[in-house]
Amino acid sequence: MAFVIDNEPRAYDWGAPGALGRLRGSVSRAFHTGTSIDGVFPVTDADAPEAELWLGTHPAWPSVVAEGPRAGQSLPTALAAEGRPVDVGFLLKLLAIERPLSVQVHPDAVQARAGFAREEAAGVPIDAPQREYRDPNAKPEMIFVLSDVFELCAGFRPAEEIAADVEVLAALDTDPAWSGLLAALADEAPIEAAAHRLLDADRAGARRATARLQHLHDAGRLTGALPDETRGALLARLLETYPGDPGTAFSLLLHHQRLQRGQAAYLRPRTPHFYISGVGVELMGPSDNVLRAGLTSKHVDAAELLRVLDFDAEGPERLFEYHKGPMTVFHAAGAGLRLAFTRAHAQGAIDVPFHDGDIAYVLRGALTLVNTDGTVQHLGTGQAALLVDVARAEFADDAEGHGMVLVAGATEVVA
Repeated sequence: MAFVIDNEPRAYDWGAPGALGRLRGSVSRAFHTGTSIDGVFPVTDADAPEAELWLGTHPAWPSVVAEGPRAGQSLPTALAAEGRPVDVGFLLKLLAIERPLSVQVHPDAVQARAGFAREEAAGVPIDAPQREYRDPNAKPEMIFVLSDVFELCAGFRPAEEIAADVEVLAALDTDPAWSGLLAALADEAPIEAAAHRLLDADRAGARRATARLQHLHDAGRLTGALPDETRGALLARLLETYPGDPGTAFSLLLHHQRLQRGQAAYLRPRTPHFYISGVGVELMGPSDNVLRAGLTSKHVDAAELLRVLDFDAEGPERLFEYHKGPMTVFHAAGAGLRLAFTRAHAQGAIDVPFHDGDIAYVLRGALTLVNTDGTVQHLGTGQAALLVDVARAEFADDAEGHGMVLVAGATEVVA
């Protein structure tokens, strides 16, 4: 029998009050912090920003069973009670991004295991704000866009493109911050040299460069100055949202891209990135390991981030879709992740292919699950389920003739 699951949104400040509730067509519920009364969970704080919703078994924020005999139990607890493995092997997130979030990078599997062991040996509490390796797992990521546009920065730009922008800034402002960065970009390893200059021990280089960017912006001299107007607009937005934050200067090194609705992209571990705005579904390895460089009030460890970074990392890899029956499938080669979707438009029920252990999420419409024991479960808009012991899944549109369901899972264990 499938486990119908839900979760309480994480209230990060880059979200917005009610954002995920609006996306899902229902009021978000407080499973983790609330107390069940007659099987009904209380509503979350209406003023709290809703940033992301986790669907999976990660111990930091596991999903909760929402229906059936195990309602109210965490998903790992319910799986253990049924004699099943307590880790589904991936994490599915709904994201609603209202303002830029932190410049960050995730370790690969070898780095994650070593970092987790190191912090465990040092006795750093798993929930401590300064804890960086909360599990021993890699964190490859796929993003599937639900909004009209999803904006992000990811991967390093060519050194000559960065230098062209810095030369413009140096012409506007003769501060040594720019001549020093230009000197780094003339190094034999320009990206590594520039990153080290901006992320030195106390981030002094990035702080100085950001202060100069802030000065130019406040004086009205930054607007329209850079060859790429979107780059100038991005800097202005970051300076207004995070005044003085050194992550703004570091953003000069990164590709700036816009993905369209229905597109998917893959971010390899060790790739620097930050999301700017948009709504999407993120499928990733079962990890919460994050090293941050700025645009955040959370813990920043520039030295560890530099150690983890891949200085050859390019922008996100656009994933090509292929078709398997009614499903459109995105598969990140080597990442062990598979994301598929299908739409229904007044065409009757569609048989949805899936694998045991997948998570299905109904964006709009109705999903009927026929279990191996003959029981039937129904999921509507905004509901999700872990598909175990399911014999058949049928999907149909809603009363207005529209429907879309996502099916996500792990295809392999990434070493």
